[in-house]
Amino acid sequence: MIINILSIITLAILLRWISSDIMIEKIKKKHFIYCVILTMIITVAELGCSLTDNSIPENRWLSIFFNLIGFSLTPFVFLAESNFYHSEKNILYYVPPIINLMMTIASPYFGWIFFVAEDCSYHRGRFFVVYLIIFLYSVIFSLGKKLHASRNYPVYFRKRIIESGIVMFIGIMIQVVFPQYHTTWMMIAFHLVLYYALSCEMSSLMDGLTGLLNRAAFNKEMEHLKLSTKRTTVLFMIDINDFKDINDAKGHTFGDYYLKEIGKILEMVFSFNAQIFRFGGDEFSVILSMKPDDSMDYAGKLDSIIKSRQIEDADFPDVAVGYSIFEADINAWDTINLADNNMYKNKRTKENRNL
Repeated sequence: MIINILSIITLAILLRWISSDIMIEKIKKKHFIYCVILTMIITVAELGCSLTDNSIPENRWLSIFFNLIGFSLTPFVFLAESNFYHSEKNILYYVPPIINLMMTIASPYFGWIFFVAEDCSYHRGRFFVVYLIIFLYSVIFSLGKKLHASRNYPVYFRKRIIESGIVMFIGIMIQVVFPQYHTTWMMIAFHLVLYYALSCEMSSLMDGLTGLLNRAAFNKEMEHLKLSTKRTTVLFMIDINDFKDINDAKGHTFGDYYLKEIGKILEMVFSFNAQIFRFGGDEFSVILSMKPDDSMDYAGKLDSIIKSRQIEDADFPDVAVGYSIFEADINAWDTINLADNNMYKNKRTKENRNL
């Protein structure tokens, strides 16, 4: 009971922090709030179960009510959490939790997920394992979405997500094996607090205009950069040509629009095993991990897409691209300077071609 009360207090504080947060994106903030509120409701229901399960017969319907709330809502917590991200949503993801919801609603009559006897004694239903599988499905689904969303961030983000997920999973399994220890929602509350802290750090490394990683994230990646003998790590530096002229002629609103569009194009070109940064102003950088025999024609792909856009919009800006390969015996900042110099060579070549 004390654990439930402490968890509710923790979640209430977390809810207030999230509600007043100005750094987290609106869509992520909204679903984070949904997730915390659902967790609070379920934790209150579990507290109600602690007070009514296996008590006096007069409490039977209260016990049934609290168990209905807890078992029916549980899988939806992690589906709400998975909606933090902008990836496409598929209604099929909700089929297992809806099945669990229907089986839970039928449980007071058929004892499928849980059963409360006439003497108010609580029992797990004969299909309790279905609830458990669907619950773990929602946990794993949410963990996968978080890992996918963090794929372009420094690698330590994924390690932290996995670590907090493992701790939460242990907390869930303790209660599954030993029902008298109510560890599940305490550990889920703890997990949400940890993920909120991680989300704040992730937000601080994101460029607010383009949604790409920012210069601070680039500097962190340089500090943690590890080279592999099996893969080649390449740095691309990309600069928008004559960007000041666009701002001067058409205004900063158009300039911002083109920055966002270039960012989207870079995500199309460097879609796998790449981290894309807004390096500063009208300059971008990409750290790409590739197999040694992979094609290096990313600049050609980028030029091709931009030329297509320029057919639609004559004012769409061109870009200059330069790259260099990180080597174990060469200082990372020397590699950056080399890519930067190659980019300016490309810029001068394009300028001379247009004269």
